[in-house]
Amino acid sequence: MQRLFKNLSLPSRIALIVCAAALVGCLVMMAVTPARSALVYQSNEYEAEIQQTHIGVALTENGKEVSGDNDLLKDQVYLLGGDDTLKPGKTYPEALAVKNISSDMDEYVRLTVRKYWAIGEKQDAQGNDARVKSALRDPSFIELEFDENSTGSWVYSEEESTPERLVFYYKDVLKAGHSSEPAVTGIRVSEQITKNVKEDYSKCWLAISAQVDSVQVNNAADAAKSAWGVDIADLGLDWSAGMTDEPTPAGE
Repeated sequence: MQRLFKNLSLPSRIALIVCAAALVGCLVMMAVTPARSALVYQSNEYEAEIQQTHIGVALTENGKEVSGDNDLLKDQVYLLGGDDTLKPGKTYPEALAVKNISSDMDEYVRLTVRKYWAIGEKQDAQGNDARVKSALRDPSFIELEFDENSTGSWVYSEEESTPERLVFYYKDVLKAGHSSEPAVTGIRVSEQITKNVKEDYSKCWLAISAQVDSVQVNNAADAAKSAWGVDIADLGLDWSAGMTDEPTPAGE
């Protein structure tokens, strides 16, 4: 091969070198292009993912910030069949809302509320909550009120909800430092609990837990899809209203 190359004229040698270089370049591009495509796709996904944040929003119960599930219903006696018996069908105040505790970041928010029955003593000898979730009792007998005032500010996602879990989306941008209107405004025991119920609900506690999620306003729909797997447009929501342009550098 080397002897054949030496026997070629100078123009032929140059043409052969150029062709070889072009072939090597094509092979390199074929190897790099899929990797670049994958990188672009992953970057888009990552860009949406990093816009989800949990540190800028807080749950409020009856106007007060709560730090965890154990704080919900803490100051109220919600016991069925105990000394302070709840009356089935009667709604008791329980306002659950969201506050944007960020100082400078507007957000779109989602609220997930879970309801269940708990059994056991309210406190142990050390004063800790000793109640545990009962898997045998029907959470659908616990009803959370989502009234007409709530529907003006929140969308209830029926597709994501179950007898135990209710999911709500705030319609508008929640501005930094602002609080939403309550999504849930009350709690009650269904009157159906008195009809042909097999399980014993006497001396059972009503219990709820809640989780707040949020996404930043820029590319909010993509971020919600990436983080939660939800097309917010299917819920009738337009989360582009709070989108802001990137700031223009000084002098441009």
